[in-house]
Amino acid sequence: MSAGSDSVQAELPLPAYYTPYYAQFRGQTFVIQAEDQAVDTTPSMLSVLEGIQDLLRHGIRVVLVFGKPGRFLEELETRYGVRRHPETNRLVVPENALGRLAEERERIARALASLSETIGMAATVLPCSVVRAERRIGHQSTGVITGLELDAVRHVLDRGELAVLGFGGQTERGEFLHIPSVGLAADLAVALAAQKLLLLAQTDGIWVPGRKGGLQQLSFADLEELLCLLTRHRPDSSPLVPRELIPKVHAAIRAVAGGVPQVHIVSYRRLLEEVLTRTGVGTMIERLQSHHVEYARPEDLDEIHRLHTEALRYTTAGGTPFVKPLERGELERLLPWTLLLTHRGVLIGKLHGQEVPGVPEALCIGGFVVGEDHQDSQQGQLLLSESLERFRHRGYRQIVGITASPRAKRAFLRVGGRTPEELSPWQNTLLREARKRYLPEEQPDVELFLFDPEEPQK
Repeated sequence: MSAGSDSVQAELPLPAYYTPYYAQFRGQTFVIQAEDQAVDTTPSMLSVLEGIQDLLRHGIRVVLVFGKPGRFLEELETRYGVRRHPETNRLVVPENALGRLAEERERIARALASLSETIGMAATVLPCSVVRAERRIGHQSTGVITGLELDAVRHVLDRGELAVLGFGGQTERGEFLHIPSVGLAADLAVALAAQKLLLLAQTDGIWVPGRKGGLQQLSFADLEELLCLLTRHRPDSSPLVPRELIPKVHAAIRAVAGGVPQVHIVSYRRLLEEVLTRTGVGTMIERLQSHHVEYARPEDLDEIHRLHTEALRYTTAGGTPFVKPLERGELERLLPWTLLLTHRGVLIGKLHGQEVPGVPEALCIGGFVVGEDHQDSQQGQLLLSESLERFRHRGYRQIVGITASPRAKRAFLRVGGRTPEELSPWQNTLLREARKRYLPEEQPDVELFLFDPEEPQK
């Protein structure tokens, strides 16, 4: 089953902001898994396909593996008694449900092919015989993958088309078995040596308890951290990882352990934001983490200036940039006090410190920028925590930060910052000067945060 023409997708001019990311991944393979809400309605499927079309247009090879809509899973449970295995968390599918499963697979495949044709995207839906399977003991008609017809998949990718596979596989006797899409996507990503596996979910990644209560997004994790997450529980003894995300976490572990460099768990609504921005919006998993915080060097100035300039687009309602505009020369002067957060050699965040004239051991941090205004993400907290520690090691005991940004304020609070009830004279002077570039009605939102020295461990 195919949609669109046999020609390679026509390439469009690269958007300026996404250019380095498109260029970085051109010619690479992404495997994208979509289920639940992502395939539940025409608008949700269209949203996913339009994001994929953008990737194809810029030379990225894409395989889409679709799963079951949430409402169909409810039908399987009520009508056929489908349940989850208590140990593996896989669906136990009785044989009398296979016909209905094959019917639903065909319906979704037709819908995806039709929508692809509507938007002018070449796509081929591959048959379930591409996935060879056998029954899994204790799981009735749910199977395990024994082989993949990779040549059939590569042939579609080589034509510049979207390759589409659905849940399910076929035995040597030609029998249809239920194969979960999430596991199929992980195996395909490993077998195709994909650069990325994207597991689309209803939420932006994994959320974990924060240091000061509430939940915070886990922006990145390595294999060891992900394994530890599966063993953690909430106060009510429920798993820390929500039940609906556990299969995706298992798939992420399989993929990363199998050599896939990066796995992303992200909302299906924000596919491109996750892979084509500095910081992403979901949870990125790698075998070994590659985030580093280091002092800036002269050769970093171009990237620092670019990131600082990008940040000026985030403003108050009155149009005042949250980060203070600085000329290139000013950023160069601040290099000895500038710390950078990089991931795989890409600059994703930075901040600098400035000594307070006449106040020994006092420092004011500024220029706190994390790509896409994500200061309150895990990346922002990592940059802040490491920077505060480095500055304290240099002898600064009184460290403050001033901001009107709600995101930066949340980040300051999460690393131990506080707004003092009374300000010292020098703190008052700093705050008064900082407020001058804001409109009168915005000035009360500009606050000073004090980062108290860490108490020595006993």
